[in-house]
Amino acid sequence: MKYLIPFLLMFCLLFPLGAKEPTPNDVTVAIAAITDSTICAVAAFLNTPRIDLPGSNLYFRDGETLPHILTFQEADLGTYLPLFMSTKEGGTSFFASLMQSARGPLNDVAIQYLTVHAWEKGHAILKGAAITEWGEGVTLPSLMGSVIQSGKIPDILFTADVVVAGRRVSTSVRVEGKFILHSDDEGYFAVRPLTLKINGREVEV
Repeated sequence: MKYLIPFLLMFCLLFPLGAKEPTPNDVTVAIAAITDSTICAVAAFLNTPRIDLPGSNLYFRDGETLPHILTFQEADLGTYLPLFMSTKEGGTSFFASLMQSARGPLNDVAIQYLTVHAWEKGHAILKGAAITEWGEGVTLPSLMGSVIQSGKIPDILFTADVVVAGRRVSTSVRVEGKFILHSDDEGYFAVRPLTLKINGREVEV
């Protein structure tokens, strides 16, 4: 494990970037792709049984039940929606919905983001890594209990260094930044950047 983080950092620094400057739309698409893919990774991890997202891998510290590092290796965001939709099979009754929520408390959130942004295969391909911070003392059982009981997710911080390519951007976009996943004051799930760099340049958030 001690050799993994330096390797990932080196890996991120070696990503090739196109000479073309990204447009504002490219930046918007890239940030949406990173936030959506992170939401999906968390939702997939919390699902029982865990959903295997192609190109996405989780790494854990010894003795911890929540992932410390999330990596993307040619992860195609457009392939995720069918995997989450398959968890909805089994009926639409109140009991079925309750069971689905217990098995995957963030699946509906992931489906909502993927549907609203209408990702298709090849739209956004991600390479890079994100380091997650779940809060002191938070474990998988305590996180699941909190989400199921309150309907809200405790704040999750992640620091990302990810390159987004694909058909919905005119050039590759490298996004470095710190983001927070949280339930807002009205109870809706939200993602907000705290710091942000685009292709090495700081951007005001």
